[in-house]
This record gives sequence, structure tokens and C-alpha cells, in this order.
Amino acid sequence: MQVTSMLSAGYLEPVQSIGRIKNVQSVEDVDEFDKSKQQKEQEILAEEESLKAKLGNDAKVHTVYHYSMGSDGKRYIVGASVTMKGSEEDLNRVSGGIMHEDLQAKKQEAQEAQDALNENKTAENTQNIIKAENERREEAKKEDKAEDEKEAQKQELENIQREVIAHEAAHQAAAGELGGGVSYSYTEGPDGQSYITGGEVPIKLKEGRTPEETLRNMQQVQRAANAPADPSGQDRQVAAKAAAIASKARQEIINDNSEEFKAEVAKGTPIIEPISRKDEQEMYDINKDGAQSVRASVMEMEIQSLMPAA
Repeated sequence: MQVTSMLSAGYLEPVQSIGRIKNVQSVEDVDEFDKSKQQKEQEILAEEESLKAKLGNDAKVHTVYHYSMGSDGKRYIVGASVTMKGSEEDLNRVSGGIMHEDLQAKKQEAQEAQDALNENKTAENTQNIIKAENERREEAKKEDKAEDEKEAQKQELENIQREVIAHEAAHQAAAGELGGGVSYSYTEGPDGQSYITGGEVPIKLKEGRTPEETLRNMQQVQRAANAPADPSGQDRQVAAKAAAIASKARQEIINDNSEEFKAEVAKGTPIIEPISRKDEQEMYDINKDGAQSVRASVMEMEIQSLMPAA
């Protein structure tokens, strides 16, 4: 803490001019004038010593003297500025310095300023805490949302994987020896795991050695292509192609049977031979969607047309 004290005549004492000295009327007046300056100098020095004594040994004192020229040509101390550094307690003991009330007022001002600063800091810290908490909550919401999205993606991929496996298993089971091994395609999920998202089972559109065998093969291909609950566009294309081949095979069967019966009738072979249950079942297996009845009616019509008139 630092205090500046102005002693006696103050910080600056006007220097006595030569003109004033010349106006002195007598030697007695001159002597009295110089004695006054000497006395003032002694008072200032005494006051300075008093200040130093009151401050104690721990305080630091720096004095700047202010001079005035006497009629005798000497310089006399007419004022002094004393700067004191020390504790508040020491400085409060100094007479002529900053009084205790002033120190208390300054202390109060300093305390109020510090309290205002602390209050501002507290308010600022509170705002920063609130801001940081809001940012943390927003970040937590974003993280939760991201986790929810990842979980939803994972669930979707797991559902797709189950559907694809079931889809291809249905193809493979219905295809039998006409089907090949299943192959899958994979997609990496948000958890870094690979999930099945596509698959394929090769099915042979294999024609048989006879139209009947071809028909059976194509019927099996159709069943394999349409086996899943939700056939794909490619599945329907395979089924349609197999149906076309099957239709051609049916026509060949009808044609072959017609020629055979014509030849038998021309030789005088009995018109109709008994059909066993086994033969009937095989005929039914050839085509379950009406081929049997079509074949039978055609055969009958052909036979009747070749019978000799009675």
C-alpha cells in the first residue's frame, strides 16, 4: 500500500522572487524573513521525522523537498512530498496522510468492486455451466438418436437376413436335384457385422429324354420358383419360362399318343385297353392342371374316327 503526504506548504511552495526581497524595508525585516524560512524548514523536517517514527521500521519512505531562496542567498525547505509504503495499520497511524476513514472508504470501495467482480464471475460461471450442461444434453440426445438409428438399422438388417435365408431355403427344398447350392451377398451393418441381404439358388431348366420327363422337370422348376411366399421378379420369370417349356412338352405328349393310337387301330388292335391304377396315377402326375382329361378326350376322339363302320 502506498500513501503520499503533503507536508506544511504543500506539494509546491512558490519560490520567493528577488523583487520581494528588495521590498524589505530594513535589515531587521530581512533577518525576520530569513528566520521565518528557517523556522518553516525546521517544522517540515520535524514533521517528516514524526511521520517516519509513526510508520515504524517496516515502512519505506521517500521524500522530495521543495526549496525557496532566502535573502541571504541560501535555499530553505519550504515544502516536501513524502511517499510512504507500508501496511495499512502503519499508514493509519500517520497524521496528515490518508485518514482511517478514507482508508476504510477505499477498502469498502475495493471490497465492493471485488464483490461485483466476483458476482460477475459467478454469473458468468453459472452461464457457462448452464451452457455446458445444455451442450452436454444436446450431445447426449444426438448420441441417443444415433444409437436408436443404429439399432433400427440393425433390426432391419436382421429381418432382411431371416427373410432371405427362408426365401432361398424354400427354393432349394422345392428344386431338389434340379437346384444348386445357395450363395449369399452381404452388407456391413452399423455394428460392423455382416448381414445377409441377398441370395441365389441356381435352378436348371433341364429337359428330359422324353416329353414326359421334360414335363415333370418343368413342373418341379415351377414349384421351386414359386416356393417362397413372396417370389421375386426373377423367380416369376423362371417359372414362366418353365411353364412355356412344359406346355410344349404337353403338346408333344398329345401328338405322340395320337400317332400311336392311330397305328394301333389300323392294325385292328382293341380300341381300349384296361388302365391300371398305377398307369392312371402316372398320367395324373404328368399334369395336374387338366392335361389328363385333355389327353383322354383326344384319345377317345381319335379312336372313334378310326373305327370301321358296323
